[in-house]
Amino acid sequence: MRKEIIMKKFALYMSDIDNYHLTKDVGLIPFIMQKYYGFDSCILIPENNKQYTDNDKYLENLKIIKFEDNNKLLNYLKEVDVLMVIGIYDFNISIINSYKYFNPNGKVYLKLDANLYWLNELNSSITEDTLNTLKKCDLITCESRKIQYFIKSHWDLSSDLMLNGYYEFVDDTFITYEEKENIILFVGRIGSYQKSIDILLNAFKNIESKIPNWKIELIGNMEEGFIRFIYNYFNENPHLMERAIITNYLDKKELKQKYKRSKVFCLTSIWEGCPNVFAEAISNGCYLITSDVTSAIEMIDYGNYGRIFPVKNTTELENELIRVCNDNKLLQNNCEASQIYSRNNLCWINLCGIINNKLAL
Repeated sequence: MRKEIIMKKFALYMSDIDNYHLTKDVGLIPFIMQKYYGFDSCILIPENNKQYTDNDKYLENLKIIKFEDNNKLLNYLKEVDVLMVIGIYDFNISIINSYKYFNPNGKVYLKLDANLYWLNELNSSITEDTLNTLKKCDLITCESRKIQYFIKSHWDLSSDLMLNGYYEFVDDTFITYEEKENIILFVGRIGSYQKSIDILLNAFKNIESKIPNWKIELIGNMEEGFIRFIYNYFNENPHLMERAIITNYLDKKELKQKYKRSKVFCLTSIWEGCPNVFAEAISNGCYLITSDVTSAIEMIDYGNYGRIFPVKNTTELENELIRVCNDNKLLQNNCEASQIYSRNNLCWINLCGIINNKLAL
Protein backbone atom coordinates (compact mmCIF):
# COMPACT_ATOMS: atom_id res chain seq x y z
CA MET A 1 0.00 0.00 0.00
CA ARG A 2 1.35 3.40 -0.98
CA LYS A 3 2.03 5.61 2.01
CA GLU A 4 -0.02 8.81 2.00
CA ILE A 5 2.09 11.96 1.70
CA ILE A 6 0.96 14.55 4.22
CA MET A 7 1.73 18.06 3.03
CA LYS A 8 2.72 20.76 5.48
CA LYS A 9 0.14 23.53 5.74
CA PHE A 10 1.06 27.17 5.13
CA ALA A 11 -1.54 29.84 5.86
CA LEU A 12 -1.45 33.60 5.38
CA TYR A 13 -3.89 35.41 7.65
CA MET A 14 -5.22 38.77 6.46
CA SER A 15 -7.94 40.92 7.99
CA ASP A 16 -8.85 42.06 4.46
CA ILE A 17 -7.53 41.60 0.95
CA ASP A 18 -8.32 43.00 -2.49
CA ASN A 19 -7.91 41.31 -5.84
CA TYR A 20 -4.81 43.30 -6.81
CA HIS A 21 -2.97 42.07 -3.69
CA LEU A 22 -2.88 38.53 -5.06
CA THR A 23 -0.09 39.24 -7.54
CA LYS A 24 1.99 41.13 -4.99
CA ASP A 25 3.95 39.63 -2.08
CA VAL A 26 0.67 39.00 -0.25
CA GLY A 27 -0.50 36.33 -2.67
CA LEU A 28 2.82 35.33 -4.19
CA ILE A 29 4.46 33.95 -1.05
CA PRO A 30 1.77 31.35 -0.20
CA PHE A 31 1.41 30.54 -3.91
CA ILE A 32 5.14 29.90 -4.38
CA MET A 33 5.44 27.98 -1.11
CA GLN A 34 2.82 25.61 -2.53
CA LYS A 35 3.96 25.47 -6.16
CA TYR A 36 7.69 25.09 -5.50
CA TYR A 37 8.17 23.95 -1.90
CA GLY A 38 5.49 21.34 -1.31
CA PHE A 39 3.18 23.17 1.08
CA ASP A 40 -0.60 23.05 1.12
CA SER A 41 -1.14 26.81 1.15
CA CYS A 42 -4.11 29.06 1.70
CA ILE A 43 -5.10 32.62 2.50
CA LEU A 44 -7.42 33.07 5.48
CA ILE A 45 -9.73 36.08 5.47
CA PRO A 46 -13.03 37.10 7.09
CA GLU A 47 -16.20 36.46 5.10
CA ASN A 48 -16.76 39.07 2.37
CA ASN A 49 -18.40 39.51 -1.03
CA LYS A 50 -15.25 40.40 -2.97
CA GLN A 51 -14.32 38.63 -6.18
CA TYR A 52 -10.74 37.40 -6.63
CA THR A 53 -10.48 36.94 -10.37
CA ASP A 54 -6.67 37.09 -10.38
CA ASN A 55 -6.57 33.94 -8.26
CA ASP A 56 -7.76 31.82 -11.16
CA LYS A 57 -5.83 33.87 -13.72
CA TYR A 58 -2.43 33.89 -12.01
CA LEU A 59 -2.32 31.75 -8.84
CA GLU A 60 -3.82 28.48 -10.10
CA ASN A 61 -6.80 28.82 -7.77
CA LEU A 62 -4.87 29.03 -4.53
CA LYS A 63 -7.23 28.27 -1.65
CA ILE A 64 -8.84 31.40 -0.23
CA ILE A 65 -10.76 30.40 2.87
CA LYS A 66 -13.36 32.83 4.16
CA PHE A 67 -14.31 32.23 7.78
CA GLU A 68 -17.60 33.35 9.27
CA ASP A 69 -16.43 33.49 12.87
CA ASN A 70 -13.31 33.10 14.99
CA ASN A 71 -14.18 29.55 16.03
CA LYS A 72 -13.89 28.36 12.44
CA LEU A 73 -10.62 30.25 12.08
CA LEU A 74 -9.12 28.84 15.27
CA ASN A 75 -10.12 25.29 14.38
CA TYR A 76 -8.31 25.64 11.08
CA LEU A 77 -5.22 27.17 12.65
CA LYS A 78 -4.80 24.14 14.90
CA GLU A 79 -3.80 22.18 11.79
CA VAL A 80 -1.52 24.83 10.26
CA ASP A 81 2.25 24.27 10.33
CA VAL A 82 3.22 27.83 9.35
CA LEU A 83 1.16 30.94 10.01
CA MET A 84 2.21 34.01 8.06
CA VAL A 85 1.10 37.53 8.99
CA ILE A 86 2.05 40.88 7.49
CA GLY A 87 2.64 43.94 9.65
CA ILE A 88 2.36 44.77 13.34
CA TYR A 89 -1.37 45.31 13.79
CA ASP A 90 -3.69 44.49 16.66
CA PHE A 91 -5.47 41.77 14.68
CA ASN A 92 -2.15 40.10 13.86
CA ILE A 93 -0.97 40.28 17.47
CA SER A 94 -4.22 38.63 18.53
CA ILE A 95 -4.00 35.86 15.94
CA ILE A 96 -0.35 35.11 16.81
CA ASN A 97 -1.28 34.67 20.46
CA SER A 98 -4.24 32.43 19.63
CA TYR A 99 -2.21 30.36 17.18
CA LYS A 100 0.66 29.78 19.59
CA TYR A 101 -1.80 28.88 22.36
CA PHE A 102 -3.66 26.25 20.33
CA ASN A 103 -0.69 25.14 18.24
CA PRO A 104 2.50 25.70 20.29
CA ASN A 105 4.64 23.71 17.84
CA GLY A 106 3.50 25.77 14.86
CA LYS A 107 5.79 28.34 13.27
CA VAL A 108 4.95 32.04 12.89
CA TYR A 109 6.42 34.06 10.04
CA LEU A 110 6.02 37.84 10.38
CA LYS A 111 6.71 39.88 7.25
CA LEU A 112 7.18 43.34 8.68
CA ASP A 113 6.30 45.42 5.59
CA ALA A 114 7.05 48.68 7.39
CA ASN A 115 8.57 52.09 6.82
CA LEU A 116 10.48 54.17 9.36
CA TYR A 117 7.77 56.80 9.72
CA TRP A 118 5.21 54.17 10.69
CA LEU A 119 7.60 52.41 13.09
CA ASN A 120 8.41 55.65 14.88
CA GLU A 121 4.70 56.26 15.36
CA LEU A 122 4.20 52.72 16.64
CA ASN A 123 7.16 52.95 18.99
CA SER A 124 5.50 55.72 20.97
CA SER A 125 2.60 53.46 21.97
CA ILE A 126 3.80 49.85 21.72
CA THR A 127 3.18 47.79 24.87
CA GLU A 128 5.22 45.16 26.64
CA ASP A 129 2.52 42.61 25.82
CA THR A 130 2.87 43.36 22.11
CA LEU A 131 6.65 43.03 22.28
CA ASN A 132 6.31 39.69 24.07
CA THR A 133 4.00 38.49 21.31
CA LEU A 134 6.44 39.58 18.61
CA LYS A 135 9.14 37.52 20.31
CA LYS A 136 6.99 34.44 19.74
CA CYS A 137 7.61 34.77 16.00
CA ASP A 138 9.96 32.14 14.58
CA LEU A 139 10.95 34.28 11.60
CA ILE A 140 10.73 38.03 11.06
CA THR A 141 11.76 39.56 7.75
CA CYS A 142 12.07 43.25 6.96
CA GLU A 143 12.85 45.18 3.82
CA SER A 144 15.56 47.57 4.98
CA ARG A 145 18.67 47.57 7.16
CA LYS A 146 17.33 50.75 8.75
CA ILE A 147 14.28 48.76 9.85
CA GLN A 148 16.48 45.90 11.05
CA TYR A 149 18.48 48.29 13.19
CA PHE A 150 15.37 50.01 14.53
CA ILE A 151 13.58 46.91 15.77
CA LYS A 152 16.79 45.49 17.23
CA SER A 153 17.84 48.67 19.04
CA HIS A 154 14.36 49.65 20.25
CA TRP A 155 12.65 46.29 20.77
CA ASP A 156 15.47 43.74 20.87
CA LEU A 157 13.95 41.85 17.92
CA SER A 158 16.16 39.95 15.48
CA SER A 159 15.17 39.84 11.84
CA ASP A 160 16.35 38.83 8.38
CA LEU A 161 16.69 41.31 5.54
CA MET A 162 14.49 40.35 2.59
CA LEU A 163 13.53 42.81 -0.12
CA ASN A 164 10.30 42.39 -2.02
CA GLY A 165 11.01 40.39 -5.12
CA TYR A 166 9.45 39.72 -8.49
CA TYR A 167 7.66 36.76 -10.05
CA GLU A 168 7.41 36.52 -13.80
CA PHE A 169 3.86 35.64 -14.88
CA VAL A 170 4.49 36.25 -18.57
CA ASP A 171 8.02 35.25 -19.57
CA ASP A 172 11.50 35.63 -18.13
CA THR A 173 13.50 35.93 -21.32
CA PHE A 174 16.45 38.28 -21.24
CA ILE A 175 15.71 41.80 -22.51
CA THR A 176 18.22 43.41 -24.86
CA TYR A 177 19.00 47.11 -24.81
CA GLU A 178 17.92 47.34 -28.44
CA GLU A 179 14.35 46.54 -27.35
CA LYS A 180 14.25 49.61 -25.14
CA GLU A 181 13.16 53.16 -25.91
CA ASN A 182 13.77 56.55 -24.29
CA ILE A 183 10.94 56.18 -21.80
CA ILE A 184 10.80 57.13 -18.11
CA LEU A 185 8.17 54.87 -16.57
CA PHE A 186 6.01 55.16 -13.46
CA VAL A 187 3.56 52.48 -12.30
CA GLY A 188 1.21 53.13 -9.40
CA ARG A 189 -1.71 55.20 -8.15
CA ILE A 190 -1.56 58.36 -10.26
CA GLY A 191 -2.29 61.44 -8.20
CA SER A 192 -2.25 59.93 -4.72
CA TYR A 193 -0.60 62.13 -2.11
CA GLN A 194 1.81 59.35 -1.17
CA LYS A 195 3.05 58.77 -4.73
CA SER A 196 3.50 62.53 -5.35
CA ILE A 197 3.66 62.06 -9.11
CA ASP A 198 3.22 65.82 -9.68
CA ILE A 199 6.93 66.10 -8.83
CA LEU A 200 7.87 63.98 -11.85
CA LEU A 201 5.49 65.82 -14.17
CA ASN A 202 6.81 69.22 -13.08
CA ALA A 203 10.43 68.08 -13.30
CA PHE A 204 9.87 66.77 -16.82
CA LYS A 205 8.23 70.05 -17.84
CA ASN A 206 11.24 72.00 -16.57
CA ILE A 207 13.91 69.89 -18.29
CA GLU A 208 12.19 68.55 -21.39
CA SER A 209 14.46 70.58 -23.67
CA LYS A 210 17.53 68.97 -22.06
CA ILE A 211 16.26 65.44 -22.73
CA PRO A 212 14.50 66.17 -26.05
CA ASN A 213 14.13 62.59 -27.24
CA TRP A 214 12.57 61.25 -24.05
CA LYS A 215 9.01 60.57 -22.94
CA ILE A 216 7.45 59.83 -19.57
CA GLU A 217 4.69 57.25 -19.21
CA LEU A 218 2.47 56.98 -16.15
CA ILE A 219 0.52 53.75 -15.73
CA GLY A 220 -2.21 53.17 -13.17
CA ASN A 221 -5.60 54.29 -11.96
CA MET A 222 -5.90 58.05 -11.55
CA GLU A 223 -7.23 59.65 -8.38
CA GLU A 224 -10.30 61.76 -9.17
CA GLY A 225 -8.82 64.79 -7.44
CA PHE A 226 -5.81 64.73 -9.79
CA ILE A 227 -7.80 65.21 -12.98
CA ARG A 228 -7.76 69.00 -12.59
CA PHE A 229 -3.96 69.00 -12.24
CA ILE A 230 -3.59 66.99 -15.45
CA TYR A 231 -6.01 69.26 -17.31
CA ASN A 232 -4.06 72.35 -16.27
CA TYR A 233 -0.72 70.66 -16.98
CA PHE A 234 -1.54 69.95 -20.62
CA ASN A 235 -3.42 73.21 -21.06
CA GLU A 236 -0.25 75.08 -20.05
CA ASN A 237 2.10 72.68 -21.86
CA PRO A 238 0.28 71.46 -24.98
CA HIS A 239 3.60 70.56 -26.61
CA LEU A 240 4.00 67.77 -24.02
CA MET A 241 0.78 65.96 -24.98
CA GLU A 242 2.76 63.47 -27.08
CA ARG A 243 5.59 63.13 -24.56
CA ALA A 244 3.76 62.68 -21.26
CA ILE A 245 1.60 59.60 -21.70
CA ILE A 246 -0.99 58.47 -19.16
CA THR A 247 -2.31 54.92 -19.37
CA ASN A 248 -4.94 53.26 -17.22
CA TYR A 249 -4.57 49.90 -15.47
CA LEU A 250 -2.95 47.18 -17.62
CA ASP A 251 -2.91 43.42 -17.27
CA LYS A 252 0.36 41.59 -16.61
CA LYS A 253 1.15 40.91 -20.26
CA GLU A 254 0.60 44.53 -21.31
CA LEU A 255 2.49 45.87 -18.30
CA LYS A 256 5.42 43.57 -19.05
CA GLN A 257 5.76 45.19 -22.47
CA LYS A 258 5.89 48.64 -20.87
CA TYR A 259 8.69 47.59 -18.53
CA LYS A 260 10.59 45.97 -21.41
CA ARG A 261 10.46 49.14 -23.50
CA SER A 262 11.46 51.56 -20.72
CA LYS A 263 15.04 52.51 -19.89
CA VAL A 264 14.30 54.35 -16.64
CA PHE A 265 11.81 53.80 -13.82
CA CYS A 266 11.05 56.76 -11.56
CA LEU A 267 9.39 56.73 -8.14
CA THR A 268 8.64 60.02 -6.38
CA SER A 269 6.86 58.77 -3.25
CA ILE A 270 6.91 60.67 0.03
CA TRP A 271 7.05 57.40 1.95
CA GLU A 272 7.21 53.70 1.08
CA GLY A 273 8.27 50.44 2.62
CA CYS A 274 9.57 48.32 -0.25
CA PRO A 275 7.21 48.75 -3.21
CA ASN A 276 6.84 45.76 -5.52
CA VAL A 277 7.48 47.97 -8.56
CA PHE A 278 11.15 48.28 -7.58
CA ALA A 279 11.90 44.63 -8.28
CA GLU A 280 9.59 44.56 -11.30
CA ALA A 281 11.50 47.45 -12.85
CA ILE A 282 15.00 46.17 -12.09
CA SER A 283 14.18 42.67 -13.32
CA ASN A 284 13.20 44.20 -16.65
CA GLY A 285 16.45 46.13 -17.05
CA CYS A 286 15.19 49.57 -15.98
CA TYR A 287 17.48 52.02 -14.18
CA LEU A 288 15.87 53.30 -10.97
CA ILE A 289 15.58 56.94 -9.99
CA THR A 290 13.76 57.07 -6.67
CA SER A 291 13.03 59.35 -3.76
CA ASP A 292 14.77 58.45 -0.52
CA VAL A 293 12.16 56.01 0.78
CA THR A 294 12.97 53.38 3.39
CA SER A 295 14.32 50.54 1.25
CA ALA A 296 15.63 52.58 -1.69
CA ILE A 297 19.33 52.17 -0.94
CA GLU A 298 19.08 48.38 -0.66
CA MET A 299 16.97 48.06 -3.78
CA ILE A 300 19.46 49.94 -5.97
CA ASP A 301 22.21 47.84 -4.36
CA TYR A 302 23.91 50.90 -2.88
CA GLY A 303 24.10 52.80 -6.15
CA ASN A 304 24.77 50.01 -8.63
CA TYR A 305 21.33 50.04 -10.26
CA GLY A 306 19.91 53.48 -9.60
CA ARG A 307 20.05 56.90 -8.01
CA ILE A 308 18.30 58.46 -5.01
CA PHE A 309 17.08 62.03 -4.61
CA PRO A 310 15.66 63.73 -1.48
CA VAL A 311 11.90 63.40 -0.95
CA LYS A 312 9.87 66.20 -2.65
CA ASN A 313 13.04 67.80 -4.07
CA THR A 314 12.13 68.60 -7.66
CA THR A 315 15.48 70.25 -8.43
CA GLU A 316 17.50 67.18 -7.46
CA LEU A 317 15.13 64.96 -9.43
CA GLU A 318 15.68 67.16 -12.48
CA ASN A 319 19.45 66.86 -12.08
CA GLU A 320 19.27 63.07 -11.84
CA LEU A 321 16.99 62.78 -14.86
CA ILE A 322 19.30 64.95 -16.98
CA ARG A 323 22.39 63.03 -15.89
CA VAL A 324 20.92 59.55 -16.36
CA CYS A 325 18.93 60.12 -19.54
CA ASN A 326 22.01 61.55 -21.27
CA ASP A 327 24.28 58.68 -20.23
CA ASN A 328 23.63 56.01 -22.82
CA LYS A 329 26.53 53.85 -21.66
CA LEU A 330 25.17 53.77 -18.10
CA LEU A 331 21.73 52.72 -19.30
CA GLN A 332 23.09 50.11 -21.68
CA ASN A 333 25.28 48.51 -19.02
CA ASN A 334 22.44 48.62 -16.52
CA CYS A 335 20.05 46.82 -18.84
CA GLU A 336 22.08 43.63 -18.64
CA ALA A 337 23.57 43.97 -15.15
CA SER A 338 20.29 44.72 -13.36
CA GLN A 339 18.59 41.70 -14.92
CA ILE A 340 21.41 39.42 -13.76
CA TYR A 341 21.31 40.97 -10.29
CA SER A 342 17.55 40.56 -9.96
CA ARG A 343 17.62 36.91 -11.02
CA ASN A 344 20.24 36.20 -8.38
CA ASN A 345 18.79 38.31 -5.57
CA LEU A 346 15.17 39.32 -6.16
CA CYS A 347 13.41 36.29 -7.65
CA TRP A 348 10.51 35.34 -5.36
CA ILE A 349 11.06 31.65 -6.02
CA ASN A 350 14.55 31.88 -4.52
CA LEU A 351 13.44 34.20 -1.72
CA CYS A 352 10.72 31.74 -0.71
CA GLY A 353 13.39 29.04 -0.64
CA ILE A 354 15.20 31.13 1.97
CA ILE A 355 11.97 31.43 3.97
CA ASN A 356 11.51 27.66 3.75
CA ASN A 357 15.06 27.01 4.98
CA LYS A 358 14.75 29.53 7.81
CA LEU A 359 11.59 27.87 9.06
CA ALA A 360 13.33 24.48 8.78
CA LEU A 361 10.23 22.27 8.88
